[in-house]
Amino acid sequence: MPVVQNSLLLEKITHKTQSRAISFHHTVTDSNTELALYLHWHSDAEFLYLKKGEAIFKVEEEEYHLRAGDAIFIPPNLLHMAKGINGCGCEFYAIVFSMSYLFDSCANPQFTRYLQPVINFGNRCILCLVPEVSWHNDILNMLKKMYEESQKVPECWELQMYGMLLTVWQWLYNNYLYKFETDNHYKKLSEQLDKALKYIHDSYHEEITLSELASLSNMSESQFCRLFKKMTGLTPFGYLNRYRIIKSCKYLTGTVKKVTEIATLCGFNNISYYNREFIRYIRITPSAYRKGNLTLVN
Repeated sequence: MPVVQNSLLLEKITHKTQSRAISFHHTVTDSNTELALYLHWHSDAEFLYLKKGEAIFKVEEEEYHLRAGDAIFIPPNLLHMAKGINGCGCEFYAIVFSMSYLFDSCANPQFTRYLQPVINFGNRCILCLVPEVSWHNDILNMLKKMYEESQKVPECWELQMYGMLLTVWQWLYNNYLYKFETDNHYKKLSEQLDKALKYIHDSYHEEITLSELASLSNMSESQFCRLFKKMTGLTPFGYLNRYRIIKSCKYLTGTVKKVTEIATLCGFNNISYYNREFIRYIRITPSAYRKGNLTLVN
């Protein structure tokens, strides 16, 4: 995998081959290297295929134990990292692509059907793929073929690659993502929660109350909390704080503003609370993040 500037958890690699919105990366670690993939996030989706060894992939707060031959699908905008286990090293490759590579317009009904659930509710769409499941195995074989083809000159694979990724996405939709689109209850709930999500995204720097969010969704507070957690995998304020922390990362790396000022700009009125939440989600302090120190906080 290319060397990156570790001071940014928002990965600075442009995951494209020339003008192509898809890229391929190969990583090999030895028995002396525990950290296989540094903690980061990006706006692209990703398939990680473990070719050799064993590894723990952590996505947000959840850990997934992968063995050789397994893969994991990671939706956009989720923090993730990987550690080798059992001291044997590991080898994996990543297929990273922009969601717009599949369908390029939010106005496209195919975008709404096939991609929107993954974008809105990424935490629920993480998926481990194992050879023992037939349709998983179909995807795993296709991922291997995609990586093999990517080693040729782009002109030999770019049209075929697009078709293979669409095929993978069709299998993923038919067997897993379809429930988000075909479940009428989900569709109604998604529309209700979209209002609250948009409000969080637009007003994260302001004080936001549970009653406001519940009212936007036409629910009681208890019902809203229960269904929000069911759909996103996070509590409403867990989601809000995570969003604020991600926004603060951009201030930390893109400005010279003081940490206390950044905390306030992102909706945190208490610097100690901001620091605790930052460590909870990013695993390092804001100052260490700014300086590029990726030492994990225990």
